[in-house]
Amino acid sequence: MKTPALVRRSCIPLLVSIGLLVLPASADANVSGGCTATATASRSGAIDLTRATVWHVKDADVLNGLGNAPTAQKSAQLKVLMFGIGLPLLDRQGNSLSGAAGPYLIGDYDRYTRVLSVAGTSTTCDGSILIIVDDVAPLRTWAGILGLIALLLGLIGLVASSRQFPSGSARVVGMVVGLLAGLGLGLLLQQGAILDPANVLGLLLPVGGALLGLIVSGMFHRRSVAAGP
Repeated sequence: MKTPALVRRSCIPLLVSIGLLVLPASADANVSGGCTATATASRSGAIDLTRATVWHVKDADVLNGLGNAPTAQKSAQLKVLMFGIGLPLLDRQGNSLSGAAGPYLIGDYDRYTRVLSVAGTSTTCDGSILIIVDDVAPLRTWAGILGLIALLLGLIGLVASSRQFPSGSARVVGMVVGLLAGLGLGLLLQQGAILDPANVLGLLLPVGGALLGLIVSGMFHRRSVAAGP
């Protein structure tokens, strides 16, 4: 079954829309519930997390945080976000008007990623901050390296699938390598501080890549056959 040309053309504005949606990398601190939060970095200095949206730190920094609330908080959680999905960092139970987190040595984490989106929640308050390690290059992190590898493998796979016979299995392969390319691109954009890891719309990149793989699969097969004797 051939992919209609109309479907291929309609993909173009969709992919452009995806790009416009995910490119902004602004993270709203947005501490709510009447709480306040401050933090210190051993070399980069202190920051008011209640108002700040982005925190620039260095590899050698040791971070500590302090939060205060107008009413007693019975629980507090911290998580790191990637593609809008939270990974637990801290979970505490208690009954207090204040709480502390740390110390966290940036060097223990920036080998994996140089851009961290951290979100915190408690009984009545929540907030988030985007942390960027300025003196670590994107391709010196595991996320950056794996993103580049995934992007290159995905692009190679897309080119190869475009020349295959447009069968059902070829389209499945095209979707997989397209998803891989989109995931890799998303990781690279995160490490370049272009895409906010907290933005769940970043998942549209691998989804758009899978759609692109479905469309380009077998696209040039007919041309190569027609050019033959």
